[in-house]
Amino acid sequence: MVYLVGAGPGDIELFTLKAVNILKKADVILYDALVNEEFIQFCKEDSLKINVGKRKGHHIKNQDEINELLIKYAKEKDIVVRLKGGTPFVFGRGYEEVKALKQIGITPTIISGVSSTTSVPESFMIPSIDRSFSDSYRTITGHDLEIFNEIVTSYHKRENLIIMMGAYKAKQIVESLLNKGFPASTPIAYLSKGTTKDEKCLKFTLEEVSKKDDTFFEELKKLTPVITYVGETIKASY
Repeated sequence: MVYLVGAGPGDIELFTLKAVNILKKADVILYDALVNEEFIQFCKEDSLKINVGKRKGHHIKNQDEINELLIKYAKEKDIVVRLKGGTPFVFGRGYEEVKALKQIGITPTIISGVSSTTSVPESFMIPSIDRSFSDSYRTITGHDLEIFNEIVTSYHKRENLIIMMGAYKAKQIVESLLNKGFPASTPIAYLSKGTTKDEKCLKFTLEEVSKKDDTFFEELKKLTPVITYVGETIKASY
């Protein structure tokens, strides 16, 4: 049996009971860089724990290698867990791993986790939806500006943007939003390491960020993982 398990946003107490129960039985755990390593307390003492994390500029294992390890251990062991930050199918390449396993006749079980896209803003008391400010939110990756610009084409006052993996393109993202008609007064927040003891929230307007020098953006990169939240709903947290 192979399980793709969501480990949540960082706080070990946000592991689900279902995730904990399967970790207790697992023979092999392949885990991501963003997974809280305190998960080891839930594992069998003799289980094999392999860090296959991918971070900006440093990949312990690339995706093809991770797929190969999953296939290898699926053939050799009884219970294999692929432990992923957040939840398996939100910006986690989870379905690529499902397809690789299906090619050898194995259909994994998915155990959803608490997604950082909503739990991290909530940890700073920023709601995804608040009827005073918004009716919808959109979650989007920020690491590819071409894709970002294709999807975010205009300003919608009552829609919030939750931008994942955007810290390294923070300057370009703000420039893009202003060019697309987002008011300079639009609130923006950088939410770093949400739900953990090191969490940090930086709040500005788009105009304020557009005037920052390169030092600010270099320091922002050091705070990853960072979620960029854009929208009037940030005002609900003041």
